[in-house]
Amino acid sequence: MANNRFGARRLAAALLVLLVLGCGAWLAWRRLHRGGNGITRAPGVAAYEAKDWPSAEKAARDRLRTHRDDREAQRLLARSLIRQGRDQAGLAIQLRLPDAMLTAEDYFLRGQAALRMGRKEHAILAWRQALGKDNDHVETLVALEQTFLRLDLLNEAARSAERLAKVPGWEARGALMLGRIRAEQLDPAGAAEALVAALDRPDEWHGAEDRDRVLRQLARMLLSTGKPGRAREALGRLGKPAADDPEACWLLSRCDLQEGRATPSPIATAARGYRDQHPIEPEPSPFVGEAGCRECHEPIYRSQHHSRHARTFFRGDQLAKLDLPDRPVADPDDRAVAHAFDRGAGNPRVQTRVGERVFQTVVDYAFGSGDRGLTLVGHDKDDRPYEFRLSRYSDPPGWDVTSGQPRGTGQAELYQGMRITADAVRRCLVCHTTDARSIITGRGPEAADAAIGCERCHGPAGNHLLALKAHAEDPAIARPRLASGTAVVKLCAQCHSPRDPELPMIPGSDESVRFQGTTLTWSRCYTESHDALGCVNCHDPHRDAETREARYEARCLDCHGASRSKAQESTAAADVRSRKPQAEAAFCPVNPEKGCIGCHMPRVRIPMTHASFTDHFIRVHREGAAGSAAAGR
Repeated sequence: MANNRFGARRLAAALLVLLVLGCGAWLAWRRLHRGGNGITRAPGVAAYEAKDWPSAEKAARDRLRTHRDDREAQRLLARSLIRQGRDQAGLAIQLRLPDAMLTAEDYFLRGQAALRMGRKEHAILAWRQALGKDNDHVETLVALEQTFLRLDLLNEAARSAERLAKVPGWEARGALMLGRIRAEQLDPAGAAEALVAALDRPDEWHGAEDRDRVLRQLARMLLSTGKPGRAREALGRLGKPAADDPEACWLLSRCDLQEGRATPSPIATAARGYRDQHPIEPEPSPFVGEAGCRECHEPIYRSQHHSRHARTFFRGDQLAKLDLPDRPVADPDDRAVAHAFDRGAGNPRVQTRVGERVFQTVVDYAFGSGDRGLTLVGHDKDDRPYEFRLSRYSDPPGWDVTSGQPRGTGQAELYQGMRITADAVRRCLVCHTTDARSIITGRGPEAADAAIGCERCHGPAGNHLLALKAHAEDPAIARPRLASGTAVVKLCAQCHSPRDPELPMIPGSDESVRFQGTTLTWSRCYTESHDALGCVNCHDPHRDAETREARYEARCLDCHGASRSKAQESTAAADVRSRKPQAEAAFCPVNPEKGCIGCHMPRVRIPMTHASFTDHFIRVHREGAAGSAAAGR
């Protein structure tokens, strides 16, 4: 019996040794034949990992000539093709592979191909699938951050950057990206914190940015939060003397201004030169709010404060003054659905009854000056942001479905409105207030501005007040009246062009007419003006737009009239034109004395918005010009 037990033990020990040796051999074989990306260690894998995509493609094709069903070779070929930008061929191969075989890299490449093919939603979905496979996949995190930033989805971009900042070896790159995003979010303190973290390890930026540019950006952010000493330290780390860098000189002069020092003459001269070349650049300065501008600029403040620019946003106590219905409003698409407005304590509430179900939105903001429309934005019981389904329009007066929301919906929830993102709310605030972040956080003197205040176009004025107190030669404020026509149009286009960078803009289409900051740039009047024509040639930004066509025709005739003379030109236009030559403008062969607007800039009605807009794509309207003009009057 003892011998039997001894023999069994020896047999078990032998089997265990064989099992260990077998597992070791299998693992060694796996390491030999498989790479870190799950690709068979066959010819071409080393080339792929060395980023030699053509050689990897060739090796994969050679393998498939003799082993047509080799899945690993097929995947290697698909990856190599997409890496070379041959997306359709690569995707055709990849989509035939079993899903269980795909890794984070495969989904990343699928997203890259989709993005290049113009399918950004498919790209984002593929990248989310990639992170499902590997939460720290670097290429995917970078791609998501860059795409979200380009689409102005800053909250999403920030989340990607924050995740990248936790990946070993990529912390500095993630912080660098986060600093750029925080600056776009109008959060200078957050941007400065992230940039400081990034500058601790610039060798880990992976070639993403120039160090001196980041230091100048950091100095801007620090000055914007009133920290001139730290900004000076950042500028002292530049790779070349500040005297050789006009932008750095300008920033140093702002350090001196905030610290109450006199700027040395060479630095001051270079700083003035930079400012003269960039008259519209916002000052790196704290905000003061529109009340801080009133004392010195009372007439302009008063006219601007009574313009629609200053009445395009309502929140808090202002919401109580809104003209809301005192009885339920039937939904335009289903008369059985009713929307009731409650002005109880706190913010107004909108209740939507769909059969036996009741949905409620608490109104946080109202956007619109009321001359065309008013749209309500708020949150539901779960604190999710909502855009209310109905907006109030003036032509004809009443409540109708908000532009961009679905008509004839059969879903009960959609009768309350459309769920939107925090980024969508921020984008609304950017164009309807002086500083979006101050409204979101409730901090800063600019948060008290009625809506769009002085500093939305002239930039923060903290440095300006210091310059006036010091009797400085440079007033330290952005001055659009000194800028070129192109620069002024870009400034106005921040809000008078589509906020969605992906929105197609087709010259001549009715849908484009409401985006004057874009359509003007299509016209020959603009392109052949030698950088002289801009929005302020015809519009005073401190007042509501004129409604008399004769006033605008006079501007046209300054250049195109038969009796054109310099004396007839507006002061603003003359200031700009005196700096640049201008080609002689042609006279109108139809009527060189009047009728310019009706023919060349007719009003076009956009049914979706219940409003008419002047077409700023100045041109000969060969078809239906008279009809469009008449319809808009």
